[in-house]
Amino acid sequence: MLLHENVGGDKVWQRKTTGCAAMTQSTFAPGHDAKLKSLLIAAGAGGHQVHHVSNDVVIAKDALRVAADLEWEDIVREGITRGRGNRP
Repeated sequence: MLLHENVGGDKVWQRKTTGCAAMTQSTFAPGHDAKLKSLLIAAGAGGHQVHHVSNDVVIAKDALRVAADLEWEDIVREGITRGRGNRP
């Protein structure tokens, strides 16, 4: 996942990952869904756009849209609200 923010008018990119390279039968290795939720909450609270890179394709979405795709929208929305100190 790539996060970007504007710093002094420049886009600054930062790569974030769960660190998982293992093959699994399900979507995530145990515990890695929690790591991804935390990354999405941090991205949403910080107002960062999320870029998912897969092979040669880059998909850009806001954190809540990514969470909705994974059926985590409610819990990520709550975390973003807490992360922003309850401000919208």
